[in-house]
Order: sequence, then structure tokens, then C-alpha cells
Amino acid sequence: MEMFEWYIIRATGTVAYLLLYLSVIIGLYTQVQKKRKQKVTLSLVLHESLSNWALYLVLGHVGFLLIDSYISFQWFEILIPFNTDYKPLPMAMGALSLYFLIITVVTSKARKKIGYQKWRKLHALNPILYILVTVHGLFIGTDFQGVVIAAVNIVPLFIMGVMLQKKDQKLSVS
Repeated sequence: MEMFEWYIIRATGTVAYLLLYLSVIIGLYTQVQKKRKQKVTLSLVLHESLSNWALYLVLGHVGFLLIDSYISFQWFEILIPFNTDYKPLPMAMGALSLYFLIITVVTSKARKKIGYQKWRKLHALNPILYILVTVHGLFIGTDFQGVVIAAVNIVPLFIMGVMLQKKDQKLSVS
């Protein structure tokens, strides 16, 4: 049973990360489209859906960690940062990532109630979430090499930066 648990823990964490990655890329793409005065309804729905599913999988990831018989985590070791002897820094980053993701999803659903400006300020914290999750995976996981993760993250951000730069240049020329 231990191998099954290990595979499920790894799978839920990896797929959650990939969904979060896609959500970030689509969110950045949406910003480019907004600057170009393009319709973004579909991409916003996809962006939010991917974030929701990432959260569901992260909750599954945490749940399977709690029933894993190999390491036998206690709930406070997973949910309270720096409260474990097993890789305390990466575990803390995972716990903090969970809280940032919950804040992101909850405030996005409540954006009309809390106001767009406040939501936007809270949403601006998401790069911290993404960095924490990435570092958590790099230091606690063994599935992907750091070079692969770096390339997968840097290339799309570079492309988006170029796209934004071109848009700004078109605006200043016009």
C-alpha cells in the first residue's frame, strides 16, 4: 500500500503544480489580451477553473500525506510551517503555498464583495505563491530536475514579457 500512497501523493502534487502553471500562463496571457483590448471571458473562466482544480488536487495531496503510512505525518506537521523534522523548509513552503492558494481562490470568488481594488492587491501576491510551490517541489520532490523546471517556467514568462513589450512599443509609436 505504501507505493500506491507514494504515487498518489506525487501525482496529486505534480498535477496540481501543472494546473497552477497553466493557470498562471493563461492569467498572463489574459493580461496581454486585455492590453490589446481583446475579449478575455473564456480565458478568465479557464484561468479560474484551473486554479480551482489545482486547489482540489492540493487538498487531495495533503489528505494523502495524512494517511501515508511510510512517513506517518501528523496534521500539525503538514499544516503548521516549520513544525516537522522531515525537510522543514520545503514542507513549510508547501504549507504556506496551500494558504496562499486558498486565499487566492476564496478572494477571487468573493471579488465583487471585497471590491476589485482589494482583490487586485491580494491577487498581486500570487507570484509569491508560485515561487513557494516551485521551490517546494524542487526541494522535496524527485520527479523533475531543476533545469527542466527552470526552463518550463522561464521560457513562457520570457515570451509573455516580449509580448507585453511589443504592445507597449505599439502604444508609444501610435
